[in-house]
Amino acid sequence: MAEKEDTFFAAPSLAIITGASKGIGQAISVEFAKRFEDKLHLILTARTIEGLRETASLIHRADNYSSERITIKLVPGDLGNEDEFPSLLDKLFGDIDSTKYQHAILVNNAGSMGDVTKSVRDFTPAHALVIQEYFFLNITSALLLSSKLVSTFPHLHPSGTTTKGRRRRTIVHMSSGAADNARASWSLYCTGKAARNMLHKVIAVEEPDVRVLSYLPGVVDTTLSRYAVANTSTPRTAKYITERYSADATPGRTAGVLCDLLHQDKYESGAIVDLYDVIGHPEPDTGKGMKH
Repeated sequence: MAEKEDTFFAAPSLAIITGASKGIGQAISVEFAKRFEDKLHLILTARTIEGLRETASLIHRADNYSSERITIKLVPGDLGNEDEFPSLLDKLFGDIDSTKYQHAILVNNAGSMGDVTKSVRDFTPAHALVIQEYFFLNITSALLLSSKLVSTFPHLHPSGTTTKGRRRRTIVHMSSGAADNARASWSLYCTGKAARNMLHKVIAVEEPDVRVLSYLPGVVDTTLSRYAVANTSTPRTAKYITERYSADATPGRTAGVLCDLLHQDKYESGAIVDLYDVIGHPEPDTGKGMKH
């Protein structure tokens, strides 16, 4: 029997995906389940169990779904709750038998816009706790999850190979153009995304045996982007988003492009790759609003 091609999707794997109850996180979960050729254990987390169950249902309804190939664990919890985080981390990693897997994957997708109604001058010491909670969800939790993945699977070194391919660890960060492009009233979001980009670059430097990719998924019509349009205090910023909605940047399409990049495995670890660098930049919609 011929050996399987050594690809991202070929070996027995475990994938933890945060923010997996809707939007891009849900689409990545479904796409992973479709693409993995060998056994995949998906650990999906988000704040609501209802959304996670919907994601699981979508996976179960896929044409190539097999309960022998795909197993799913749903872990509801709030990554932004500092007091509950240790318990949530234990629920995500506590019962993992790391010796069963040749590939361990973390998708740091969960995040929030934060308060987009205020300029920097509007924040006061009274908002300190809100700011702290924002950065815990968007930076601290991603750092601690990444640390836990690396330490839980120390044996998955790429020099170790099996008949199903090399051992590996992969961390994917869902980035945003806001990391490099300042937008009025988006001080928390822009700062958080810039910090997360640098965090994942540092992980790539510190852990040369871990593959790290920061991925810009495009301007996608999701709950997060609709929140930004509805609540941002600057009409110019809201217009910027709605003009860039594109049929080419659906959750499913951007998840598919991400999986293609992971399969091809040609990116430099720590790199930031933009959806539009792959599929081309769309012409802005001239103010007609959302496209679905």
